[in-house]
Amino acid sequence: MMRHLTLGAAMLAAVPLGAALAQTALSPRSVFEGTAPAATPGGQPVRVTVQTWAIPGRHGQPYELPLRGFYVAHLQAGDIEATVDGQTTERQPGAFWTVKSGATMQLKVLGEFAVLETIIPAKQ
Repeated sequence: MMRHLTLGAAMLAAVPLGAALAQTALSPRSVFEGTAPAATPGGQPVRVTVQTWAIPGRHGQPYELPLRGFYVAHLQAGDIEATVDGQTTERQPGAFWTVKSGATMQLKVLGEFAVLETIIPAKQ
């Protein structure tokens, strides 16, 4: 039994930690997609997509959320540092904020995991 543990530890040590973490990509789980009548100029309906992102902690390594349009972010679990357009803010569960169109958001999970919800409105 000890021999297997030693072999497993040696195999893990052979894989650089940075390489293992670099393979971790964020991908959302879609929880809602629908159309809402909205009071937009011209009366166009708005398509709404709600996604949930389960984000593991990576020893302080940042993730970049692969979204580029306007969206609302809602932290459901965990503590994070969110950097939007170069401004970093620590966020706790229950926090809501917006990310403007064209901006990028990087996240650092401050614990073992975080769960982020994004709400993305788009004209049809």
